[in-house]
Amino acid sequence: MNIKAQALFDDTAITGARAFGGPDVTSSAMKTAIREWFDLFFMRVPEREEDPAQRIPCAIIGRLVKACFAEYDSSFNSIPAPGSKADWMNIVRKAIDAVKLDVLQWAMVGGECFIKPAPDDMGGLAYQVVRRDCYNVLARGPGGITDVLLCERNHIGGRFFTLLERRSVDRRGYLTIQNKLYLSNTPTTLEYEIPLDSLPQYAALAPEHTYSVPFGGLGMTYIRLPMANNVDGSPDGVSVYEGAVQLIHNIYKNEYQLGREFELGRSRIVANADKLVTPDPEGGVMRLKDDVFVGLDGDTNDKGLTIFSPALRDESFERRKQSYLKACENIIGLKRGILSDVEAVERTAKEISSSEGDYSLSIMDLQRMWYDALLETLRITDLWGQALGLCDAQAVDLEQLLSVSWGNGVLYDADKDWADTLSMVEAGLLKPELALAKKYDLP
Repeated sequence: MNIKAQALFDDTAITGARAFGGPDVTSSAMKTAIREWFDLFFMRVPEREEDPAQRIPCAIIGRLVKACFAEYDSSFNSIPAPGSKADWMNIVRKAIDAVKLDVLQWAMVGGECFIKPAPDDMGGLAYQVVRRDCYNVLARGPGGITDVLLCERNHIGGRFFTLLERRSVDRRGYLTIQNKLYLSNTPTTLEYEIPLDSLPQYAALAPEHTYSVPFGGLGMTYIRLPMANNVDGSPDGVSVYEGAVQLIHNIYKNEYQLGREFELGRSRIVANADKLVTPDPEGGVMRLKDDVFVGLDGDTNDKGLTIFSPALRDESFERRKQSYLKACENIIGLKRGILSDVEAVERTAKEISSSEGDYSLSIMDLQRMWYDALLETLRITDLWGQALGLCDAQAVDLEQLLSVSWGNGVLYDADKDWADTLSMVEAGLLKPELALAKKYDLP
């Protein structure tokens, strides 16, 4: 069996149209956009007269992730009894928190991603992030994605082992997982289907299995950025920097042109080409290095040397770059100075306050997204624990049990708020016990 398969976005995702008989429902416009987001994120080598040295997508995502989780802390409101269901869930919570940075980063790059619980070697569950360029959406229902194809590739001994994992959920909520393993010589083909136990890590996988516990979904947490799709209007998520893609290309082109300005504007010495050649002691000729000395053939009507030293236009390029960076901040909802030079683009306190407000709302949206994802992953983990015999079926009120703190925000300062509360107590406007109840979340 030899199946040729086109790479969907790059050499990490393969379409399952031939392997499983289910075409990808993602539109061509979305496929192009997704490829563009990941190309920009990974871009290291200059392309199309662009200089990506500033790595704008990496800078945007790095700053947003740090702002989201700078003072993050999650816990359970009460100390679980050792060996109880809540105690097991508390251990799970810590494992999920360990991947929160990766989850948020890849969700922002691709607009969406999955958190996939999977059995580990210790008899528990580990959590993997499935990037948007590593899965194909085969079907959607009213509640979201109902059929998806995951791709995982191993490069061993010059050959490629590709695991295709298809997950589908029926109308009753029962999850079916199908697995196929392929061997090929190139990363963009599926050449031969081989047994799953050909690789030790896949030996325990079944070709097909339907779980008796109704998951109600794909057994994974689907995370999507809280932004409307401005590519094709579909339910697919869009990258956090989708609206600034063209601006990022403009910044890279501007940086390339600025580099050329310095390269072409270096001081040079122009002279007749004959003057730049000197006899070699061994009988040949020696020519001066032509990155400083420029030789002109023929009669230059100038028996001496001419210094060429043009004025650089770096200030013009810098002003244009700052304009682009400010526009990126406006579109994405970043605070002034996150990308741009704050002194160059901010003049008034009103502008600063406005940008900080937009930035705070952007961070709050991402934090709310993670809180919902954490709750959903705990719920799905409970189901996996029951299906795999890792925990009992005792009901746990996760919303009542889970506590998440984000610390001070841009628009909220806990220390200042407490100082204001104390001043009200000292003025006799607030009872001390009410102040303590507010600070420590007491009844």
